Formats: sequence, structure tokens, C-alpha cells
Amino acid sequence: MDTTFLFGLYTCIAGTLLCISGIVVRLFDKQARRERAEQLLCFAVAIMVWHIFIYAMIVSGKIVHMPHFYNKGIPFYYLVAPCAYFYTLLKLYPGTKISRYWYLHLLPAVGGLIDILPYAFASLEEKNALLQHVVTDMQMGFKHSYGYIDQKWHYVIKFVLAFIYVMAQWRLIYLFEANESRVPAERVRLVVHFSIAYSLHYVLQGSMVLNVLFNQLQGSFILRDISQIVWVSLFFMLFSLWFFSSGVYRPFIANRRIRKLADRQIGK
Repeated sequence: MDTTFLFGLYTCIAGTLLCISGIVVRLFDKQARRERAEQLLCFAVAIMVWHIFIYAMIVSGKIVHMPHFYNKGIPFYYLVAPCAYFYTLLKLYPGTKISRYWYLHLLPAVGGLIDILPYAFASLEEKNALLQHVVTDMQMGFKHSYGYIDQKWHYVIKFVLAFIYVMAQWRLIYLFEANESRVPAERVRLVVHFSIAYSLHYVLQGSMVLNVLFNQLQGSFILRDISQIVWVSLFFMLFSLWFFSSGVYRPFIANRRIRKLADRQIGK
């Protein structure tokens, strides 16, 4: 097996393990477990891990042995960008009240859920036949007819919506006034680092999808291109390192704040 491909595969596996470990660390952290921003972040990361897992199963051909797993993540993929946005909002502006129309952010996911119904109700034989085509020609993931809309529109809509959310996310950071806020500097740096890592991962993944959509003759080759896989794996690894380290570092930040408060009280 190609060494470069193995490097990308192991990098992807390492990133997945770091993400799972980061979620576990937050589950054991009582404060993080109760914090809405951290809950949204863990949910988004779990979706990203699932996406990576399904992609790896398709590339390796193993997806033919798990037909019921295919395309089940489509509704959830729409929720990663809103979760990232609200994570940033709640971290930088903890006193902000969420709009009562927050459920509107779920509408694309509802559309995705409706669109996967034809495949969900298809017979096992039909699912197996489709997945055999997908494994042979990965463009079939964009072209199959098991949905109410052309499947490529899921990728286009998701990319456009994610771009809007990322811009809104960076706008929150740009408008943040550190001097007028009680939000600790450590939290601000945490959010900025998250936004950088998430944006880089999104840009690379989005450019890969657009490259496939606008080069349909070479789409299957692009999706299997080793250099593309390596780059996506590296940026996913970068994000995974941030996610894990931020979860581990969080208790140390809390302890430092407690010591500072104690020192102030003693000084008084």
C-alpha cells in the first residue's frame, strides 16, 4: 500500500482518536458537561468524526458491508456550521439570549432528513447495488437518484451555508471588545484558535467538494487523490489537536482563576 496513503490514513485515525478523547475529557469535566457552548462543540465534533468515518469506509470499500450507515449523516452535516457559530457566540458573549427563532437553523437539516427517506426505505438489494457503484465510482454519491433533489445540491447548499456561518463567526470575533467585557483573555484566545482551525478545515474540505462538482469527468479521481486525502487529514488533525488540548487545558485555566481570586481576597 502507498506510503503517502498510509500516512493520510493514520493521521486521520489519530485525529479521530483525539476527537473522541476530547469529548470524553469534557464529559468527565462537570462544568464543561453543563456548559451549552461545550455541548454544541462536542456535538459538532461527533458529526465531523462520523463524516470522516463514512468517507474512510467508502474509500476503503468497507461501506458495502454497512449499507444502513450510508448517507444517514446528511441531516447532521448541516448542523456543524451553526454549532460552531453558537459556540463562538456563547463563549464570547455568555450573557446573550438566544433568539426564540433558533429552530430556523434546523430547517436545512430537516430538508436533509426528508431527502434521505427514499434510500432509507429502499430494499437491501437496492442499497447494496448502489454502494457497489459508489465504491467503484465515488461520483455516484453525487449522482444517485435516491433522494428528492439532485444529491450535489446538498454539498453546494452546505458549503454556501457554512461560508455564511463562518463569516458571521469571524464577525463576532471582530466586534468583540475585550476592554469592555469580563470574558477572560484565555477564553478569547481559545475561541480565536478554534475559529482558525475550523476555518482552515472547512476551506480545504469545501474546495475539494467544489473541485469535484466543477470537474465531474475527474470527480472520482479527485475524491481518491492521495494528496487531497493527506491534506484533508492534516487539517483535520490540526483541528483535532486543538479540540483535545483545549479540553485538557480547561481545568488548568479554571484552577488558575481560582488561585487569582484567592490571591485578590488575601490581598484585600
